[in-house]
Amino acid sequence: MIYVSHRLEDVLEVCDTVSVLKDGEVVLRNSSDQLTSNALIQAMSGGAFVDPANDVPREVGAIRLKVDRVSSLEFPQPISLDCHRSEILGVAGLAGSGRSELLHTIFGLAKNRIGRVLLMKNGAQVPMTSPEMSVKYGMALIPEDRKTQGIFKDKTITFNAMIAGLGKGLAMVLPRREKRLFEGLMNRLNVKRNGPWQKIDKLSGGNQQKILIARWLNTQADVWLLDEPTRGVDVNSKMAIHDQLRLQRDRGAAIILVSSELEDLMVLCDRILVLSENTLAATFKRGEWTKERLLAAAFSRHNNQKNVDTSISE
Repeated sequence: MIYVSHRLEDVLEVCDTVSVLKDGEVVLRNSSDQLTSNALIQAMSGGAFVDPANDVPREVGAIRLKVDRVSSLEFPQPISLDCHRSEILGVAGLAGSGRSELLHTIFGLAKNRIGRVLLMKNGAQVPMTSPEMSVKYGMALIPEDRKTQGIFKDKTITFNAMIAGLGKGLAMVLPRREKRLFEGLMNRLNVKRNGPWQKIDKLSGGNQQKILIARWLNTQADVWLLDEPTRGVDVNSKMAIHDQLRLQRDRGAAIILVSSELEDLMVLCDRILVLSENTLAATFKRGEWTKERLLAAAFSRHNNQKNVDTSISE
């Protein structure tokens, strides 16, 4: 059996021997009991591995985004939360716990939203009442499914990267300044491409995800809502995306990050919210969480509901 996966822990657990391919060549081959995830990452990236767990977040700033008792058809239980400047706020939970729906509701995509979503702008509280308002005032959304919700698959990488800036007067035929901006974004994110007019669906999943990040870098977004931004991408792309999140955090952006990978949340985040059955079950600060505590919170309302149902049936 040949098993191919980006999930390195699964590879080490399931396989007897592991080979690492880089640029079409085998750069490492060894028995799995002689390898670690860090060793695999080092071989795949071609450089020394720097443990991101040593990353120490900067002290967070003032509140940038305030969500005040917000609910919608997608996310029916009211929720309140704050996200600060220079903060990465993680959102954990089981599949179906409402993680994606929460981001849609905050951004203004969900129907029948009630409550208030406020951006702090120049000392004033600006209510976000629609997706158009969110984009106008510097909020970015990278959805979970890039193929159906993120990219314009029949359009070029230029169109996909620059579309969010069209309201700022960008012409479809790029003037010289916008062309320089586009190339700068592509180089900054190391997007592997054949040219500016290449169709986005011809790129790898990791490069497509980088294009979505470039879209919002182009708008200089101050609030980022990211839903599984590293799902289905290679290790190099994952590390590059993590680096971009840290850069945006360090420049003062407020970031809400949804991920099924608890390790990613524990590495990147300053706080982690845990959703269970569309309800905020727990909040942990850095230093307070463990994987076991996060999972216990994620299962909390699910288990309670199961107990209630059993008692009723009896």
